[in-house]
Amino acid sequence: MKPFTIQKILIPIDFSETSLLAIEHAAFTAQLYKAELVLLHVVEKYWEKFSIITPELEVKVPEDFMLSIEKKLEEVAEDIRSKYGVKSDCITSNGNIFTEIMSVSKEKHVDLVVMGTHGASGIAEFFIGSNTYKVVTKSSCPVLSVQGTTTRFGYKDILLPIDDSMHSRQKVNHAIVLAKQFASKLHVLGLPDKDIDDVDMRVFEVKLTQIVEYAHKCGVLCDKTSVKGANQAKVTLDYANNNPTDLIVIMTDQEESITGRLIGTYAQQIVNHSKIPVMSIHPVVGVTIAWENPY
Repeated sequence: MKPFTIQKILIPIDFSETSLLAIEHAAFTAQLYKAELVLLHVVEKYWEKFSIITPELEVKVPEDFMLSIEKKLEEVAEDIRSKYGVKSDCITSNGNIFTEIMSVSKEKHVDLVVMGTHGASGIAEFFIGSNTYKVVTKSSCPVLSVQGTTTRFGYKDILLPIDDSMHSRQKVNHAIVLAKQFASKLHVLGLPDKDIDDVDMRVFEVKLTQIVEYAHKCGVLCDKTSVKGANQAKVTLDYANNNPTDLIVIMTDQEESITGRLIGTYAQQIVNHSKIPVMSIHPVVGVTIAWENPY
């Protein structure tokens, strides 16, 4: 697996307070990594919905409207440049928001996407309509999702939930790289199956100990604990809310078999409900975990 580094960060912006807060988180990170920012605003093609009924009608975005958006985006970029001293480029496009984010991310060789999210609850949670969650599940690079309540920048305490799924430990190197950069302490949270027997539990604890020892070898403070529960997402969020936690690092492949189809996947619940920033990492299929120097 290629070492995790951050050289270019993409921030989709809709000019809401949450998205502007996401820029601050991205800029703070870019400053530490000496990375570049790419600010993206997508004017969604609402008129495409009408073309189904009246395909002969083609409605274009007014040119002065696009110019106004570009000016507003450049003002935000200039503010970030002066405040954090990081290079910030602007892109204004029109089309489907999710598709444009994916396209720009690939075209610009982005290492991290930072997005503001308003979360979801109730019946809205059954429908994955959130652009943030779509990006979380489809992006090949890590995605940092930030809710509007997160006003503190930097990550002194990083929570690393570990279950017994195939790819769960792939995120260890990412977490250690972040912990080194932010001078953080790593907290490994074991999420054993609620029905695990004593023998398998001992094997599971050995895996957690290996992660702690590896973190120490890399010069990162690290501790571990294990908590059983029927819903591992709820266990994770409860732990994060009741212990020092500034960032949760998760994988996106912990599916319904773990958390239950009716309440959504593990990643969906965490992204929707966490008031703490969440970094979601897409698993690399067929990769054998080799914990060597992550630099």
